[in-house]
Amino acid sequence: MREGTSYRIRLTVAVYREKRLVYRNEMNLPTLYVRRSECRAHVKKEIENRLRNSNFFLSPRVDFDLVRYADEASCNTYLRYRIVEADEAAVLAEKDFDHSGMSLNQDA
Repeated sequence: MREGTSYRIRLTVAVYREKRLVYRNEMNLPTLYVRRSECRAHVKKEIENRLRNSNFFLSPRVDFDLVRYADEASCNTYLRYRIVEADEAAVLAEKDFDHSGMSLNQDA
């Protein structure tokens, strides 16, 4: 680990309707972690909580961690957790937003 490196969790939310991507947004969770292992523990706890207390299931897609199926199974919400260095998170966030604060990373 490099001196002074900190980490964040980057959450990706994607909605697929009729097997087509209709919405995608990525956001950095605000908490900074000193160790990558702290991030992994937080992600593990978050996934366990969603599996236990909501309608999310483990995703069959390799690029996402969780999925919530709609009642008619034609519109599904997928979540992915990724650990990034805080410096990388700032760069990604800047790239995803223009200067008015509107997200550029949406396909809706």
